[in-house]
Amino acid sequence: MNAEKAQSDKAWVTTFQRKLYVAAKRSETRHFGILYDKVAREDVVREAWRRVRRNRGSAGVDHQSIQWIAEQYGVKRFLDELRQELTDETYQPGLVRRVWIPKPGRYEKRPLGVPTVRDRVAQMAMKLIIEPLFEADFLDVSYGYRPKRSAQQAVNEIYRLSNRRKWVVEVDLKSYFDTIPHDRLKACLYKRISDRKVKHLLRKWLKAGVLDDGKVTIPDRGSPQGGVLSPLLSNIYLHQLDVQWDEADGKLIRYADDLVILCHARQEAKAALEKVRALITELGLVINEKKTRVVHLSEGFDFLGFTFRQGCSPVSGRTVVVKVPRTAKVRSLVGRVKEKLQKTCLGVTIREAIARINPILRGWAMYFRIGHSFSSALQAMHGICEQLRLFLRRRHARKRCRGYRFWPNRFFYKEGLLYVPALVR
Repeated sequence: MNAEKAQSDKAWVTTFQRKLYVAAKRSETRHFGILYDKVAREDVVREAWRRVRRNRGSAGVDHQSIQWIAEQYGVKRFLDELRQELTDETYQPGLVRRVWIPKPGRYEKRPLGVPTVRDRVAQMAMKLIIEPLFEADFLDVSYGYRPKRSAQQAVNEIYRLSNRRKWVVEVDLKSYFDTIPHDRLKACLYKRISDRKVKHLLRKWLKAGVLDDGKVTIPDRGSPQGGVLSPLLSNIYLHQLDVQWDEADGKLIRYADDLVILCHARQEAKAALEKVRALITELGLVINEKKTRVVHLSEGFDFLGFTFRQGCSPVSGRTVVVKVPRTAKVRSLVGRVKEKLQKTCLGVTIREAIARINPILRGWAMYFRIGHSFSSALQAMHGICEQLRLFLRRRHARKRCRGYRFWPNRFFYKEGLLYVPALVR
């Protein structure tokens, strides 16, 4: 029955989204005024809960986790209460818990906002209803956090274009999610939404207090990265850049706030940089000048976990474009395996320990298989086997023995370790 209900909820949401998309696609100037009742629908809220639960995530300031709601509080009770608040218009967003996570390979930290599970479900219900309205307007240059579009598609498009366009403009926005002007973002939202109740709820989420180290601040700009609506809001605001960009000035590829422009010549790339700098400044955003540059493909550049550069084909001997996993991504894979094994009880068998890390390896391989990743995967496997040897040394209390004789790499493959190089091209 639960499976049938889930299928029915998903079918209704998908059908309604398709209707909204078609209606928005037919008219670029159409406003949608009756949406709030759909946000509070029982089937929409249930589908929103399933998606939030699938995404997992930690608890907010109220310490109510997804697991606690599912096992102790009761999902039906939780969703009924939320729906009642939405229907009665008594819903009030809770505080957003601010956490700081380290940036890969750097000493800097990045702010992340963690709303409560209740707020995440409400935001997901809103996202299910309003996303098709803006998706109808978005252009093909945008790949980030959109239905049926992915980072791999963006990587493949850059690879295709880089065979002819050798000059690249790397653009980095400084603290983009925290610097979006609220008034201008609301103006973008109101181009499609005229429902008073929906607009009021969106304003509440933008003004939700942020709890950081015991202090509460009310933001006057930005949309905390980590919220369900934040990726959609970021795309809605930067859509203005996509629309104003002229493809004759260079080919723009954008993944959320990460973007590159591919050009034929150096002068064209320099002109593109000046133009994009002016457009971004006009939007009230700030460019990170330290990470923004014009570079030739022979020097290489990084984007979405890959390093793009020119290399020599071992078959033809000609210069070709290659895309390989960044060195930091190889180290990150080994680091995640190390962390997982350190948290694994020494009493488990090596086969059980390997079963716990295989999903990490498979996820890495599925993403990087579109690149020239064999050598990087081989390098990663040496580090992973070394971590497994360290696990067995701790388990058998062999501090002086390196373990190569007792546990060579082939031993772990016989015990079921996933061989990543076989999964990548």
